[in-house]
Amino acid sequence: MRCSELLAQAYVGEVNQGKTAQEGAAIRLPYTTDQVEDALKAYLSRKGYSSSRSHGYIVSRGVSLGSDDKDGADLYFATSMAGRKQKDLTILSIVPAKKNQDIGAGSFTDSTKLDAARIFLDSLAPFVNTFGTGIMVDNQQEVLLKAQKRLSDLRNDSTDMEKRLRDLQADLTQNKADQVKAAADLQTYIGADNDTKTKYQKRLNKLIDRQGTLEKKIRKTQDDLADNKSDMTKQQAVVAEQQLALDAVKARQN
Repeated sequence: MRCSELLAQAYVGEVNQGKTAQEGAAIRLPYTTDQVEDALKAYLSRKGYSSSRSHGYIVSRGVSLGSDDKDGADLYFATSMAGRKQKDLTILSIVPAKKNQDIGAGSFTDSTKLDAARIFLDSLAPFVNTFGTGIMVDNQQEVLLKAQKRLSDLRNDSTDMEKRLRDLQADLTQNKADQVKAAADLQTYIGADNDTKTKYQKRLNKLIDRQGTLEKKIRKTQDDLADNKSDMTKQQAVVAEQQLALDAVKARQN
């Protein structure tokens, strides 16, 4: 469809979907093609009409285009991006045809219903906006929930690491006290036989080795805790950003 009309205002022009250009109507909608097509199908369904795919079109048959339209029309819908860099802007085109019209070759537009088709698109636009915005809100809420869960997980990790650090520090304190006692015991038996002295020396050496292991675990836990706090700060910013995005999308519903 070639036209420069304003967003969300339907216009009559040329639809280039198949081999032959057709007269039709179109409207620009600020949503992806998938969102627009889903909204269109939902709108038709609520009106009591089914839809199917044919020759690259979404087709709905026998659709009334107004109170004076007793015969109805077969409506051929097509979607396309407004541009390569405009993925969130879709052109929805409609070609009205007589019921059961053969569209095998040539033009099949019922030109007497072009204006009614344009009005149909204008009436469809508010529904697409409500439907599309609802999907965007749902999607953004999901993104926000994932970000909040990630932050909650980081907080839980922080709590676990802080407890682990306290336990390790308590173990280290106890280890040093045990070393003092083991050293005193060794001194007490300094004149004893070799087997006795060896036993107490091994006990002290084991405690010294344990001290090194505990100190290493403490340093690692402290590093992990520092990284966690940094990650939490970043994730808090992500949550705030996603909340603002959700508020902005919700504002479009008003």
